[in-house]
Amino acid sequence: MNELYEKLLHETYILTGQGKLDEFKSYLADDVSWTEAKGFPYAGTYVGPDEVIKNVHQRLGTEWNNYSAKDISYGFNGNKVYVYGQYSGEYKETKKSFIADFVHIYEFNNDKKVQKFTQVVDSHTVVQAMKN
Repeated sequence: MNELYEKLLHETYILTGQGKLDEFKSYLADDVSWTEAKGFPYAGTYVGPDEVIKNVHQRLGTEWNNYSAKDISYGFNGNKVYVYGQYSGEYKETKKSFIADFVHIYEFNNDKKVQKFTQVVDSHTVVQAMKN
């Protein structure tokens, strides 16, 4: 099961990086709970694939140049998957770039869809890139 979860999540990082958000949504449960960390520019909990896209991924795609979430390593505990990686990008308004470490915690449902997402991130570097 671990290999399947890693394959599915790796595909989501590729799809979001390519801006293929409709395809990305197919990996999410209809009632997915998606939490962006406090202090992060898109902080909050969003329920449902459309809310996740609207409040997180569309904004990343329109407010940043070359925004990337690179998955580096995976850890597993039953239906929970922990992904360590790095964000990078350039904020369009300020032309400032950043690199920030993250851990994403995913929980899968019985249909092998992402049921819950929790972000842990060094948001300071992201916020600094957004400041003039």
